[in-house]
Amino acid sequence: MGGTGQQRLMLWGIPAVLFLSAVWMMWTPSFPTLDGWTHLHTSRLLFDGHDDGVYCSNPAMVPNRVGHLVLGALQLVLPALVAERVLLAIIILGIGLGALALSRAFGAKGGGGLVLLVLPFTVNFLLVLGFHNFLLGFGMALLLAAWWVALERIDWWRTLVLLFCTLLLFYTHTMALVLFLLVAGTHECTVLIGLRQRIELRLPGARIKAMLLFILPVLPAIVLFLLFNATQRAEWGMVDRSANLRQLMDLQSLVLYGKESEEKFTYAVKLLLIAGFGIAIVGRARSDAPWKPRHCDVPLSIGVLLLVLYFVLPDSSGYASYITLRLQLMALVLLITWMAAQPNSMAITSGPVVMILLLHSSRSTHISETMAPLAERRDQLLQAADQLPNGAIVLPISTEDNWLLGHASSLLAVEREVTLLDNYECNTGYFPLVWCSGLPDALHAHVGGGDRCLGWLQGHIQQNATPRIDRIVLFGYAQDTISCGAKNLNNVLAAYFHQGYSNAYAKVYERLP
Repeated sequence: MGGTGQQRLMLWGIPAVLFLSAVWMMWTPSFPTLDGWTHLHTSRLLFDGHDDGVYCSNPAMVPNRVGHLVLGALQLVLPALVAERVLLAIIILGIGLGALALSRAFGAKGGGGLVLLVLPFTVNFLLVLGFHNFLLGFGMALLLAAWWVALERIDWWRTLVLLFCTLLLFYTHTMALVLFLLVAGTHECTVLIGLRQRIELRLPGARIKAMLLFILPVLPAIVLFLLFNATQRAEWGMVDRSANLRQLMDLQSLVLYGKESEEKFTYAVKLLLIAGFGIAIVGRARSDAPWKPRHCDVPLSIGVLLLVLYFVLPDSSGYASYITLRLQLMALVLLITWMAAQPNSMAITSGPVVMILLLHSSRSTHISETMAPLAERRDQLLQAADQLPNGAIVLPISTEDNWLLGHASSLLAVEREVTLLDNYECNTGYFPLVWCSGLPDALHAHVGGGDRCLGWLQGHIQQNATPRIDRIVLFGYAQDTISCGAKNLNNVLAAYFHQGYSNAYAKVYERLP
């Protein structure tokens, strides 16, 4: 194949592979995301309206919005669960195309096929957790950074686009904004010192002007970021560097369901990453002045910085969790973009590329087969939801023992106009909705994750307190007959409710007249 044919294959073949990888999400039988169904519930409430006596708008500054708005918009034209699948496909495609675009912005050519090493990282543990906003923002940050890095000329309309996009990044996720600022800011530093040239930089003082044209439009987003962080709790957790090292060596950000069952896969990915890094080093060594810093080293420098932070920052800061896995994921993706940007031929990189394609395909099949049984539980809970009348106030009680379905109660409300007395987002303070302050204290403690013995429930029912609970949905295969919650619930059900619907997984109890 000639040089032109190889370039055409690289130009269109890699995006096609990334697109097919994302479309896989639409036909896999089941891909439950822990927080994802709650995001669906919240997004529907944002678009369709919500009961102001139960759910209230969060008056605080809330960056985690754009993912909810995208989900809400998709639900206007698609069923809720299909809408989430589309968003997951967009996230997978966004991260893949973002890594590809960034590697090309930093000079990837014939050997740029190494960027396909990013494929496993597009379907990551954080996707299983349902971290929609972070992952959507991650892909957006990569794409925006690629656009900015590739610019040969900066003018005022491009700075206005940058202003809008950085504000959009802030309202998607703050870590995405930080990632973009690190990559684009370091790129601008290489421009300032002459490692990168632009057309307009031939004039005296143009480099300083170019730096100002970057700094000024990103300032509003930086100010918002600082204001938001100033309002959050500063309860820093402990840093266990030995545990962080183990998680990095185990590629924990790739482990979806169980370390032991996925150990062979992560081991193979580690070997391919080492091979890709070695190929990148060899290609660099064969070039002129190989160890002289270059513009294409920006992703490497930011990736190393993120790994340093990985061993410094705690996994929780009081208002954010899984910080280390987020940093691990971002660092590894940036290191892959650096590998792809090094000078190599397609023939040399074809071995790791073929292997990663085979591994990714095998893993996708494994995910589909492993998660398929959970589709039955999902569908049975949706069948129970169909029995809930519009306007009902529903108290869900779960005995589900699978952590992936920890927020499955949201399925009762994603396509039904009911008031569901369960939504973990309302407990956090950094999502668009919160529990209204007017809720009875005992109920507020329950929905906030405090009281699980349900000792408040009988008094609430007897007093006909607001909100008036007229449906209770009990779901889960696990049986609970001895806990305090089970005993109190059974007493209430026997006295005030009758069973209106049941299947093997869920039971709907209706309040007696």
